[in-house]
Amino acid sequence: MPGALRVREQLKTQSDDPSVRVAIAKLAVASRRVDQNALMTEVSIYTAAIAGAAAIGGAAVPSITSMMREVGQAKRERRDRAAAEKRQACLDLLGAAQKLRIKVANAANYHGPEMGSRLEEIRECEADVRLHAASASLQLTAESLRLLADNLADVASDLTALAERNTNMKAGQIDPRPDTAGFNASIEAFRSAIVAERRK
Repeated sequence: MPGALRVREQLKTQSDDPSVRVAIAKLAVASRRVDQNALMTEVSIYTAAIAGAAAIGGAAVPSITSMMREVGQAKRERRDRAAAEKRQACLDLLGAAQKLRIKVANAANYHGPEMGSRLEEIRECEADVRLHAASASLQLTAESLRLLADNLADVASDLTALAERNTNMKAGQIDPRPDTAGFNASIEAFRSAIVAERRK
């Protein structure tokens, strides 16, 4: 019980004197004022707390939106980077295969003492094809494309072995000329599959 009410109750029990009654009435008015002031203070505190929470929440919304935008941007960048790496790996494989085909064709047309160095160039090109085929296989997600890349590397090795087998070092020439039809078909199959994959 508030102090003013407790005093008022005591005064009631002590006297019925009119002056005491006046004092009791004044005390009741003062008590009501104190209760009203306490209520207003509590309302003010609650209002300030709610306003503060709303301000904090309002400040957090832009931060969350910005964070979500940054996460989405990072995902797009990773996806674009992976696509670029895959495309480059395929181009590198096709480039190495084309270089090997040219080296074999040039060696087949050559007749002279430098046949040994020509065969060495062919072997280096075949190694590049195998390296880029392995890289492309790691980048490619479709099983069919990985198989075509691996097949291209195997056919490149077969072509290199055939060129070495048909080379007459004493005569300085490749005889008979190696058949590159199978290798050409493998290059075209891989190229066509990559183009079709990009159109999906």
